[in-house]
Amino acid sequence: MINIHQGRSHISSKMQKEVDDIVTKSLQKAYDHDRTGNVGKAYAYYTVVAELCPAKRSEIEEAFVDVLCQWGIQLAYENRFEDVILCYKRSLDIFPKNARMLHNFAAHLLRNNDPIKAIEYFKRALETNPNFLPAERNLQNALSMAVDRWHFPMLNDKRRNNAFERAIRKKISQGYDTVLDVGTGTGLLSLYAHDAGAKKIYACDCSPVMLKIAEKVFETNDAKDIVLVSKLSSNLTIPTDISERVKLVVTETFDAGLFGEHVIPSMISVHTNILDKNGIVIPTSATLYVAAVECEYIRHRSIVIFDKLRESCSLNFDNIFVLIDEEYYDTENLKNIKLKYITEPAALFTINFNDLSDLQKFNSDGVKSIINVKCMCDGSIDGLITWFKLHLDEDITIDTSERNSCWQLAIFSAIPKLLTKGDAIMIKGEILKGKLKCSYMSQNLELDDCNNYAFFYRLPKEIITFLNDFEYIKLLTEVSRSLLNKEIHTILDTSPFPIYGLMLLKENRHSKILYYKTENTVLRRFIEQTAEQIGVKDKLCIISKYNHITVSLDTIFVHNFDIKGEMKNYGEEHNQEFFRCLLKPNGILLPEQIFLMGQLVFSKDLPNMVYVKDENLEGMSKLVFDSNSETKFNSTYDSTCCYGIAQYINEFKINQIFDLNSSLYLYEPLSDVNVMIEMRENEIAERVINFGKISASNNKLLPNALVCWYKIRLTLNHSYNTKRNGSFMNHTAILLEDELKNTILQGNEVCIKVHQAEGMIQIKVK
Repeated sequence: MINIHQGRSHISSKMQKEVDDIVTKSLQKAYDHDRTGNVGKAYAYYTVVAELCPAKRSEIEEAFVDVLCQWGIQLAYENRFEDVILCYKRSLDIFPKNARMLHNFAAHLLRNNDPIKAIEYFKRALETNPNFLPAERNLQNALSMAVDRWHFPMLNDKRRNNAFERAIRKKISQGYDTVLDVGTGTGLLSLYAHDAGAKKIYACDCSPVMLKIAEKVFETNDAKDIVLVSKLSSNLTIPTDISERVKLVVTETFDAGLFGEHVIPSMISVHTNILDKNGIVIPTSATLYVAAVECEYIRHRSIVIFDKLRESCSLNFDNIFVLIDEEYYDTENLKNIKLKYITEPAALFTINFNDLSDLQKFNSDGVKSIINVKCMCDGSIDGLITWFKLHLDEDITIDTSERNSCWQLAIFSAIPKLLTKGDAIMIKGEILKGKLKCSYMSQNLELDDCNNYAFFYRLPKEIITFLNDFEYIKLLTEVSRSLLNKEIHTILDTSPFPIYGLMLLKENRHSKILYYKTENTVLRRFIEQTAEQIGVKDKLCIISKYNHITVSLDTIFVHNFDIKGEMKNYGEEHNQEFFRCLLKPNGILLPEQIFLMGQLVFSKDLPNMVYVKDENLEGMSKLVFDSNSETKFNSTYDSTCCYGIAQYINEFKINQIFDLNSSLYLYEPLSDVNVMIEMRENEIAERVINFGKISASNNKLLPNALVCWYKIRLTLNHSYNTKRNGSFMNHTAILLEDELKNTILQGNEVCIKVHQAEGMIQIKVK
């Protein structure tokens, strides 16, 4: 008689043996495929092992993640994004707390334009490992991608907000009481209309993130009767989206160049399909102003100033001109920049948003206005700047040139031209591909006509700012000359433009070849022309990948700096360890050291860039009319209401601001400058910097940010700080407002902890 329990045990052990056999064979196949680079099959076999044998998960986890990451990249390259999602979700069921896996999945989501999901997985990665710095850095990217950064200074512009509220209240009180808010964002203008007593309000936006924020804002303010529509205004229809034509349309969809947010086609569609024949639009119109200016700041970012460049290095740049490759306009906050107006500001044109024929005129490409002006003084025209006035109604106007305005100025670069007082110039404003373009002419000649130059190049701003950093170019020249007697045969220069390498080719008699990597054909021609003019073109080798270099190198200059103020991604093909492998044992690798520097500051400007303050959005709960006129308003109101918008949009605030230039924002230094840490991409390191005790006495400013930049030690005798006027790169700031305030008020020393890993930095108040 067979024992039933023995039979079951026998079957169970037999099945377990089969499972163990599958696991063993699968593991071997996973290793084999991994070794031969067949990551798809390796991933499949590792998954079998992990699912059948949980005990082996810790043993294979690192290899599993390596293979998954490679397989995910391959799938993404083949546009198989759904398979990427399936693989990562299945893998995260197995390893739910693997920070690298969570981060890489989030990175895939971000590249596929899904920042909200990406934010979720970046946060999970940081919950698993708070020191996983790639996740922290990319979380900042995801937050910025989810909500455009311009929302924050815009919502903090109290003058703008108050002007729109006054105009909306006035029109609703005059009977324009059904409203469409185009590009509602957080829903602020809709709330103004709601508080003013509008009978029906529709609000549209095409951003799912902003619609979600607006939905929460309306619910918080007991305004759920506002109809939210997830569409562009040009796609709205009656009665599907809106039950009837509205009497009032409000919009604030204007960039620095006025038309960049497609406001014209949007308003044409609204007039045609949505607005009542007796309805109106706020703003009613806009006037664009233009002026020709002399400005060193604009010049240094628009053209290469070869006269000064020649003073910094001995390369030959004869008959060469380089202009920025911006097709339309750059935008900058120039309120703190020295500008010399060569012409008086003049109105270039006015557009009426309540006139359909006027809108249609501006909707087509072509010249919209030409004005003739005279120079009011001698000077060099470095470009044109434009700004505009939004006429919300007949009385209320917003001037975007005002110091505290959230709008930047539009800058139209051009070849500088010396003109004298009284010279006549003609300024032309045109629409090109739906965007504004401005240019000017003098003495019947186009000023961007480059016939005076044998070689003309349009290049990115990064190249121009690098070559115009004469202090840095001078240092590179001095370093190259200090190596004249060294036997340097082979050179690699990774700078935006290879000053160091070309100087060695020109002046070091041993030099034989300079490698330089670029896929920019215009830059390539510029470098080749420069090499030809100094007689070394035959020694120049331009490559598309660094692994095309097959010889050991005598010297390498590594430029790992991004123009916006941070080190480039060390995961890419330009980290110092990679370059050391290309270098001869006694070769020269520059720079020798890089230090992160820091200083505590107070700034009113910086917080407005990253989070919203509710007091800047306060609405007037009851409007007080002037007794003499229904169109004039008393400057005081009986009470205010807070909409609580900040709590929702500030979920997307960031704490690190890049691309800062000292000239463009106001701040007050409140500490000495300190070395925060030495940058070493392959090291994990922590350092605590003690800034000492800071007094919290009455009327004394307290620091709210740490401004950071780099000190580059090229050699022992050649160092450079990137935080200076005219630097080739901007700097960054870390907002630490609450943490610093709490530490100071408690009477503690201010200690900042710096954590470095994988070439990235994390900064916190200790």
